[in-house]
Amino acid sequence: MAQLSLQGVGKTFRGRAGAWEAVREVCLDIAEGEFLCLLGTSGCGKTTVLNMVAGFEAPTAGRILLDGREVARPGAERGVVFQGQDSLFDWLSALDNIAFGLRLRGVGRRERREAARRYLDMVGLGGQGAKHPAELSGGMKQRIQIARALANDPRILLMDEPFGALDAMTRAGLQTEFSRIWRATGKTVLFITHDIEEACALATRVAVMTRGPGGRIKAVLPVDLPFPRDRTSDAFMAVFREVHALIHAEIAGQGAA
Repeated sequence: MAQLSLQGVGKTFRGRAGAWEAVREVCLDIAEGEFLCLLGTSGCGKTTVLNMVAGFEAPTAGRILLDGREVARPGAERGVVFQGQDSLFDWLSALDNIAFGLRLRGVGRRERREAARRYLDMVGLGGQGAKHPAELSGGMKQRIQIARALANDPRILLMDEPFGALDAMTRAGLQTEFSRIWRATGKTVLFITHDIEEACALATRVAVMTRGPGGRIKAVLPVDLPFPRDRTSDAFMAVFREVHALIHAEIAGQGAA
């Protein structure tokens, strides 16, 4: 049984210029503990899909089920990590940023700080808890965002190109670190990306979207490679080429109508 199920999900936005269909008939099941990367070209609607799963946007067609219950609004069982670091509070320390959600839930000071320290250690920033966002690098801020999401113990993590704004070296390092964290926690992950190598390095399955507007799921490919993954291996490159061919067809306008 799928933990997360998207059943014929569509989203049409309406504005002064008229209606615009972002995604159409998206059908996707994600099992508990799975790491699924939703991959597609710019404008295909992948972030719209994530926003609907998060409850930030309501579908105009179909429905989204989490643990058998329809998603109607944001909830603590869904942790969201965004691409930028704007969601961190500048006036709070790293430790207090991580503990913020626990504080809102009424968790006692000692318990929430112990939890925050545990997750600070998990993301490799032990001893950095007193620093404020202005004193942290971009990669460190993203680690804090991940730690804050994990501290709330969500059923599923929703990640919208969380490493997209980082330099290549920092991005590769965080990909490796997050893969380790995912294996340690067993959380279900829906990860949005336009980076083929990133998807092949992280995912247990890759769902490729058609180009937009009206993007939908074109194909879902398993990535049956052991972790940690050797990106120079023949097996990895074979998966990369398969995914690349699907994406390239969309860029070239050769995707199925």
